[in-house]
Amino acid sequence: MIQRIQSLYLLGAIIILAIVCFYGSFFTFVTDVAIYEFTAKGITAYTHDKVNVIKTESLPLYVYGITLIALAIIVLFSFKKLDRQAKLARILWGIYLLSVIGIVLWSSFFAQNQVEGKVMQSNYGAAFFILVIGIAFVHLAFMGIRKDKATIDSLNRLR
Repeated sequence: MIQRIQSLYLLGAIIILAIVCFYGSFFTFVTDVAIYEFTAKGITAYTHDKVNVIKTESLPLYVYGITLIALAIIVLFSFKKLDRQAKLARILWGIYLLSVIGIVLWSSFFAQNQVEGKVMQSNYGAAFFILVIGIAFVHLAFMGIRKDKATIDSLNRLR
């Protein structure tokens, strides 16, 4: 009965991570040579009309996303041991936040070296913004778990 809302938040975070892993792009660079799209599956270079694929480089970031999904599922199903669930939720929140910060740093500093030509425009994609929304879900789940833990601890003190 006490484990309601954070389960929904964790389920929302799992769905968001699944969407990000398999659909959408994190960011896009438009150069004078091509359009480069960075997704969880890798880097794809398109012609300027976005019809033909010039080249594809594989960066299996979806494996990292699947690992985060697995960790979120473990947090979701470890509701019987509230201390362990709180620790795992804190770890999930930290790794999730570091991954978003890593994507921002990668797009700002390192990704420009992986494209050919002069970068004329750069945009963050829908997958990045969806990933940022997922931080709120993970944080709310962590706060709900902490609140449940505090409630259980106060009830144990009354006994």
